Amino acid sequence: MPNIRKILCLTFVFAFVFLFSCQSGESEKNNAIEDSRANQEDFDSGGENAKDEDDEQKPDLPENADYSGYEFKILTRGDEGHGYPAHTRDIVAEQETGEPLNDAVYKRNRIVEDLLNIKVAMIAMDESDETRPNNAVKNAFLAGDDLYDLLMTHMIFGGSTAQNGYLKNWGSMPYVDFSRPWWCKSANENLSVGNKIFLALSDLSVSSSDYAFTCLFNKQLQQEWAVENLYDVVRAGKWTFDKMYSVTKDIKKDLNGDGQMTAEDLYGLIVAADVGTLNYFYAGGDTVTKKDAGNVPYLDIVTERSIEAFGKALGIVTAESTFFLTQWNLENFMDMFSGNHGFIINTNVAMITQFRDMEIDFGILPFPKFDEKQEKHLEYVDGHAPLMGIPAMVQDDEKAGAIVEALSYYSRIYVVPAYYDINLKTKFSRDDESAEMLDIIMDGRVFDFGYVYDNWIIAFQFQELLRSKKEGFVSTIEKNMPKAQANLDAILAAYEAID
Repeated sequence: MPNIRKILCLTFVFAFVFLFSCQSGESEKNNAIEDSRANQEDFDSGGENAKDEDDEQKPDLPENADYSGYEFKILTRGDEGHGYPAHTRDIVAEQETGEPLNDAVYKRNRIVEDLLNIKVAMIAMDESDETRPNNAVKNAFLAGDDLYDLLMTHMIFGGSTAQNGYLKNWGSMPYVDFSRPWWCKSANENLSVGNKIFLALSDLSVSSSDYAFTCLFNKQLQQEWAVENLYDVVRAGKWTFDKMYSVTKDIKKDLNGDGQMTAEDLYGLIVAADVGTLNYFYAGGDTVTKKDAGNVPYLDIVTERSIEAFGKALGIVTAESTFFLTQWNLENFMDMFSGNHGFIINTNVAMITQFRDMEIDFGILPFPKFDEKQEKHLEYVDGHAPLMGIPAMVQDDEKAGAIVEALSYYSRIYVVPAYYDINLKTKFSRDDESAEMLDIIMDGRVFDFGYVYDNWIIAFQFQELLRSKKEGFVSTIEKNMPKAQANLDAILAAYEAID
């Protein structure tokens, strides 16, 4: 699946970043808190996500720290296959350009560099092999070399790096405080085992939320087919699998009159197998693993809820009113929606940028819920998204912890508002309601230990069965469960063995 994710990433043309994981407030070296609100004006918009009450939450950093110009090296994937800085834009900015996100990153880095007397440096490795950064950390470990200070890694490949002992336990890093709002609670709670966590996420990495899933709807078709106000449906808690099916099932028309339903005709829903079908599992409220009282993951993928969710999803993708791409095709996907051939598309947040020039207005919705009883909308974060790890060979934990905490904190002030409030809510949203929906989407992001560490055994079976339009969810999972359990047992044993 990572290759499919990469194909999707090749299409992302505009900067589309973390969005709303964790929020905050602070500014210059000595008067950081006091000046933070004023400095938001540099980006033509205030940071509405930098809450006033957070302005007093200064990070717990060493007093008068001076790291003598230390070069803090962040290892990441390059951007060779993307056409835009997909993996590097939230790490470095060489100069201010007037582009809000770039300038926010530039300001954040300069503040932290002055504050701690360091230099933020980036090492970006060719993404044609997405395991290169992970292999570099492994090789440094085996050689006993302290070469990198922070790894920003593909989520799933990061799992193997973690279980092999090449990363430090975030829980033991000085100055790092997961209770602070600039750390992503969903990721950090769900990716831990006991009191150990090797992959974490903070506002330092703002590109993760590109990979949360969403829906877009065509407002012109909404009027033509007399569809009710879907924003009100969401607000009323009634935007469910069944509701989405009910509002799309009758929207179908042979536009060219050839007697066949093809990509040239009109559908109520457009779905691509590789872009969101797995989210019917997560949107329904399930995860591959749950946690016991000791915070240890156990497999629990076949539930009454997941079985019913699969049945609903299969009904949706096989409906006559659904155009289902069994293989990802960006051109078809974009042309159909922008050309008035689909009322709703299931997609991810990053794809919103692809429709910025679409003449017809569209709106943004969260992924539907399983039913009205479900408390919130849920969207899993796809495996191509980055997670953060501290290489095991880092010698000075206090220095590393302080720098990461400072970068994360100042990202919350500058980078998150610059992207979320200016780029996402202002540049790409077509209405105030869509901005409201984006808040719901970001609040519902799901990270799953069982997905990250699955090794492609059972986590993607839900998606693959939908791709083939086949029944057999329970039997397929049960067939693969022994292998999946052996895999999880090995991971937990590896975690236990890591000191």
